[in-house]
Amino acid sequence: MNVKRKPAKIQASDVCYELHTLGWKAFQNLCVTIIGEVFGQTVQSFFDSRDGGRDGAFQGRWKPTANESWSGSFTVQCKFTAKAGKHWSPADLKGELAKAAILAKRGLADNYLLFTNAHVSGATDAALRHAFEAVPGIQKFATFGLERISQIIRESSRLRMLVPRVYGLGDLGQILDERAYAQAREILSALGDDLAKLVITDAYRRSAQALIDHGFVLLLGEPACGKSTIAAALAVASIDEWRCSTLKVRDADDFVAHSNPHEPKQFFWVDDAFGATQCDWQSVASWNRVFPHIQAAIKRGARVLFTSRDYVYNAARNTLKVSAFPVVHESQVVIQVEKLSSSEKEQILYNHIRLGTQPQDVKSRLKPLLSGVAAHQRFSPEIARRLGSVVFTKSLIVTQPGIENFVEHPKEFLCGVIRNLDTDSRTALAVIFMREGALASPIVLNGDEGQAVELLGGSISGIREALAALDGTLVLYTISGGSHFWRFKHPTIRDAFASLISEDHELMHIYLAGTPIKMVFREVTCGDVGIEGVKVVVPSERYEALIQRMSTLNTSKEEDRDALHSFLSYRCDASFLRAFVGMRPGFIAGLRVHSYLSAVSDVDVLACLHEAGILPEEIRSKAVLEMRDLAVSTPDDGFLRENLRAMFTDDEFEATMDDVRRELLTDLDSTISDWRWNCPRREDPESYFESLTDVLKTYRKSFETDKDAVNLINEALSEIDSVVEELRADQPDDPDNDDFRGSASTPANESDRSVFDDVDQ
Repeated sequence: MNVKRKPAKIQASDVCYELHTLGWKAFQNLCVTIIGEVFGQTVQSFFDSRDGGRDGAFQGRWKPTANESWSGSFTVQCKFTAKAGKHWSPADLKGELAKAAILAKRGLADNYLLFTNAHVSGATDAALRHAFEAVPGIQKFATFGLERISQIIRESSRLRMLVPRVYGLGDLGQILDERAYAQAREILSALGDDLAKLVITDAYRRSAQALIDHGFVLLLGEPACGKSTIAAALAVASIDEWRCSTLKVRDADDFVAHSNPHEPKQFFWVDDAFGATQCDWQSVASWNRVFPHIQAAIKRGARVLFTSRDYVYNAARNTLKVSAFPVVHESQVVIQVEKLSSSEKEQILYNHIRLGTQPQDVKSRLKPLLSGVAAHQRFSPEIARRLGSVVFTKSLIVTQPGIENFVEHPKEFLCGVIRNLDTDSRTALAVIFMREGALASPIVLNGDEGQAVELLGGSISGIREALAALDGTLVLYTISGGSHFWRFKHPTIRDAFASLISEDHELMHIYLAGTPIKMVFREVTCGDVGIEGVKVVVPSERYEALIQRMSTLNTSKEEDRDALHSFLSYRCDASFLRAFVGMRPGFIAGLRVHSYLSAVSDVDVLACLHEAGILPEEIRSKAVLEMRDLAVSTPDDGFLRENLRAMFTDDEFEATMDDVRRELLTDLDSTISDWRWNCPRREDPESYFESLTDVLKTYRKSFETDKDAVNLINEALSEIDSVVEELRADQPDDPDNDDFRGSASTPANESDRSVFDDVDQ
């Protein structure tokens, strides 16, 4: 099955962008950016319906060609049409000549520029030029029609980065080479037509600037605030503007596998870096381990973008080793929907209604209510998307109370939409959910999934037909790594389906029986353990069945073992742990303690079992002795973490700290020497020594009242700095990253004219 692509309008061999889909205000904003980025002028202002005949103005000098120079006052007029294929004629601008004469008499129009998204023929252009330059005071006139504006867009990758909506308005194959086009096509397939509806907000501009300044951006926000759309726009822009090799990676291991020191210009996009709906502690630990690799990649010239729900990041940040990657704090862009300007909210809503699937009569009925929707405190980009789609509004009553109810209770409306789907459509969503949000195409179900489909009342043929019907609304047909997948259109659809699972006894049974066990580990909790965002809480009567399913894991594989340990450590209450240990009597004896403690999942399980009162004393005391040894020999400060510190008696803890003071701090020269001679030649010395310096800084804080200990640590840190400089002298210089420099555009001024004037055209 091929991804559906909207055909582009082609003029000769060049693409003409479908600017008629922008709307009058977005078209004005595009013209602002063209004047600023391409002409090198700062537009003083764009005005509303009381503009006195001008949509914009600037004063200065412009050189259209090497041998021509225009100077003085400039008036800019924008003429937008919502009709595709519209051709301007001199008659269409009859009223403009009178306005132009008044402006010229006031000295405001030495030069008159007309921008329009309509076609302008050579004959029309000549007639317009003759008419306007005949007006006393107007020295020069120029028309920029659809063809000329499209040419400007094609020729300026910087303009496309600043106005990424244009990527959704034409044929990317006309402006990108084959490799870049293939990557951009994959990224855009994950968004459907959402990029064509993108509004350049302050969050987008700050994200672009963070990538330019730091090489990294962490996009934070509540669900449905537009993080993924901004990320996709930046990813495509990086392909186009910087010719980056762009990769969407799943996790830390995927990052390491694809980070290529021989290809410095890479762009990495990681969605939901720390967990999709709840904090995934295994992912957090993995990123801690990989942060030095990210730092090194950025120094080589890579760009990295993370997204995360704000509450997931808040849960993860106390565990993240920010000292190993401080740019995490420096490059955060928090998307706060409530702080979007009224202009931004209105434009977001306008785009989704005008480009959505609602029939024209519904758009006309919605039109007078849209300003109130954009001003509502519960407004979000996802609300706008749903309001523009007939799939989500079948039961909507288009009145002010009906619209308010739709905006105030989005989850309830979405759950109602899913409940009212036909059997095959609900089954299709269930199978995508069971496949962790990515169902490979063509569809092949395993035995458990086939049984689940049968219990739900669906069929494979019915699922295929349902997915085709739901494409673009609840699901998307996407490409990743050359393979095709069905995914949820938006994470909130996944959230709503999870809520239905938790409410429905039958669905819970099917879910626990048929979903891959490692996905269950990331989605559920056993009992209420206080994790925000959890949608499925397994009741105690299902503990035994779940434990039996867990026995299918191959814990000889490190990945499976870590997944099990993470689940037990953070997602299970004491009663589940007791039941698990009772059914797996040899489990505790198989847990091991080694360095680094922060990355060893076994020790988290030991700490959790100790807190629950389940850990036998002989195993506790043995684990404490091993951690005491590692505190000096590695050295490893992991025992200072709150959950591991709780495993020590006061005497055991004091004895461990005394070992560190006497055995480690008094012989740090030897420790540094050992690290120096073991440093791999091709590894960045600073990154290599980060683990040791982090441990010493932690110990310095713990010994802050002991002057002698603090002095020993400070001397050691200075010695490490010297060693790093010596080792770095043999390292090659960083690549030149000048081509990543730039700046984001500034928005046009607010307008009093309603953006919704032509929403139903």
